[in-house]
Amino acid sequence: MDKLPFSFFLFLVCCYSHFASAQCYNALFNFGDSLSDTGNVVLAGLPYGMTYFGHHTGRCSDGRLVIDFIAEGIGLPHLPPNTASNASFHSGANFAFIAAPALPFDFFHRRGLSQGLHVNASLHEQIDRFQKLLPSICGSPQGLSTGAIFRPDNSLLDSCKIPLAECRDFLSKSLLVVGEFGGNDYNTGLFGGWSITKVRSFVPHVTRAVAEGIERLIGLGAVDLIVPSVLPVGCFPLYLTLYQSSDPTEYGRRTGCLRRFNALSWYHNAALRRQLDRFRKKYPAVSIRYADFYAQLFDFVINPVKYGFTAGALRTCCGAPGTGNYNFNLQAKCDQNGSTVCSDISAHVSWDGIHMTETAHRIIAQGWLNGPYVNPPILSSPTS
Repeated sequence: MDKLPFSFFLFLVCCYSHFASAQCYNALFNFGDSLSDTGNVVLAGLPYGMTYFGHHTGRCSDGRLVIDFIAEGIGLPHLPPNTASNASFHSGANFAFIAAPALPFDFFHRRGLSQGLHVNASLHEQIDRFQKLLPSICGSPQGLSTGAIFRPDNSLLDSCKIPLAECRDFLSKSLLVVGEFGGNDYNTGLFGGWSITKVRSFVPHVTRAVAEGIERLIGLGAVDLIVPSVLPVGCFPLYLTLYQSSDPTEYGRRTGCLRRFNALSWYHNAALRRQLDRFRKKYPAVSIRYADFYAQLFDFVINPVKYGFTAGALRTCCGAPGTGNYNFNLQAKCDQNGSTVCSDISAHVSWDGIHMTETAHRIIAQGWLNGPYVNPPILSSPTS
């Protein structure tokens, strides 16, 4: 009897080891910002990466990120950054960049805010990179045919190619995570001195950009997408320090978070969900699942001990000891100017004031893989 191909053996192993899932993915692709960048931007050294990797990899945490745990959960390797040299992308790639906004440079330049941008890596820029990489991933240099692909606004994409059947088939068996996007768009306005009311006007532009990005990916052949919300930034030590108020009504009674900043996040998430609902009707054969970062982190804040966060959710682990209620100081940020790392990282939600610890990422990923914060969970049929 002929021997079975090794690729078929791997397929059986995948399906057997993940029998809870009706979907076996052959690849994972990620788009986003510092919450999921695995090395496209490397800005700092240890203690970033200390918990799992033992060295800094570009991840804004002490260890693994949500996307790392998602990859592990579906039986795939950690995603290489798409800028990596001599890397194999056949099991997936990461296009996320630290500080990436959803919107393009021109949006902020027209509003006098472009100095607050650190990278030119908007969602559409990331998808452009993905599209250029596809021919090498799909197994044939002829994986894409010359032609034209249009954005949802009918504007032609420069130097674009239409995916042939082999690429569309490959993407139909892949999982794509699109986001989180929006946090850096709003930060650019807020840190640029704009009021929350003015920054709120960005929301329709941001959520429309995310929707257009999703539609581009569907056009390339994606049929299974996870789209995360933004987080409740009013619970971040960075915001709690920068925007401290003597008015107790500025803070949530149960959480201690800044209510107006969480209201901005909530407004974004409501608009994003409307966009996703619209696409589910437009593309009934495509699974577009919402990942509720907001509700999950909010539960950490309300019930920290339930998750083992005995140091609470509002106090930074890697920061300036003895600095206020949140252990955060812009002049002594993590890895700078004498900042220190807490003795028990796993007791904290916040790693450096704006990013989370590996422990928090692990728990969040479990909520996506097994529910209830992605519905249906990743480890189930997306159409069940």
